[in-house]
Amino acid sequence: MKVSHLTKRENEIMEIFWRSNKPLSSNDICLEAPHISKNTVQAVIRKLLSMNFIEIAGLGYNKNALTREFSPCISQAEYFDNFLVRDTSFELAANFIQHATSLEVLNQMEDLIKERKAELESK
Repeated sequence: MKVSHLTKRENEIMEIFWRSNKPLSSNDICLEAPHISKNTVQAVIRKLLSMNFIEIAGLGYNKNALTREFSPCISQAEYFDNFLVRDTSFELAANFIQHATSLEVLNQMEDLIKERKAELESK
C-alpha cells in the first residue's frame, strides 16, 4: 500500500485515533481537540477515509442522533515505517534494544524475531 504524507491537521487527528482504544466519531475528535473546528474535523475525516487511513467501524450515538464511528486502518508504526530507509529502521531497532530497560520488552522482541524467522524459513 502506497502511503502518503499526512498534513499537520491530518496527522493531529490520526494521533487521536492512534491513542484511542475504541472507534471514534467526529464529535469525539472535537472533544479531544477543541481547537479544531467541527467542519475541519469532518473534512479531514472524509480525506482520511479516501486515503484509506481510517474506516467506518460502526454506528454510535451522540445525544439523540446516530453518528458514524471510525477506526484507523494503519498503525502509527506502519505509517512511519513507510518513510524510513531500511538502514535507518535497523539502526532504530538496534538503538532501542541497546537502551531497553525492561527484560519483558526484550523477551517480547525476541519472540517476534523468532516468529518472523520461522515464517521466512518455512517459505
